[in-house]
Amino acid sequence: MPTVVVNGVSLEGKLGERLIDVARRNGAHVGFVCNGAGICQTCQCQVLSGSASLSPVNVFEQAWLSENRLNEGHRLACKTSIRGEGTIEIRTKAEDLRRQVLAVVNPPADSNPVAQLGPLVQYITRMVGDEVLRFPLNAVNAFRHVNPSDLTAVFRDVNRYLSDVSRVTKTTLNNTPARPHLTTSPQVIQIEAPK
Repeated sequence: MPTVVVNGVSLEGKLGERLIDVARRNGAHVGFVCNGAGICQTCQCQVLSGSASLSPVNVFEQAWLSENRLNEGHRLACKTSIRGEGTIEIRTKAEDLRRQVLAVVNPPADSNPVAQLGPLVQYITRMVGDEVLRFPLNAVNAFRHVNPSDLTAVFRDVNRYLSDVSRVTKTTLNNTPARPHLTTSPQVIQIEAPK
């Protein structure tokens, strides 16, 4: 069985399963606003290790993610499937933002909120900048490949969506892992200036 480490928490995955489904099933902190249609980008994650066990980059990821982001291992969890055994480690965009905000609210002992605000603003600026610079061509390219029924999936399965939102919210607010085994991945998020 493949192991998927989402935001430092080891979870059991299945061959052929999408990363977003592994995370949602276990209440891991990942965005899923469009419910897997590939248009909202809230499930964006960075593959820290194990990329060889994942499906190749697809048209949705090529539309939404810049070449630099793809080279850094960023993927859309709703469009990335497990294709091989082994351990895959990812950190989600939602978790990056959560960590950055918490660092501002409760800065490390050797820092202060103002010092932590810079990296948060830099992260958001880069994220938005990557998306704006590619607009509207990225949206046109992504929507060309969307199955219209995917856009109504949230409404067709409201109970699952609400249940998943509830589990993810509880896990995040309680700051308790979905499973007890934590990896030793660094908790510090390095932010670079946009290129």
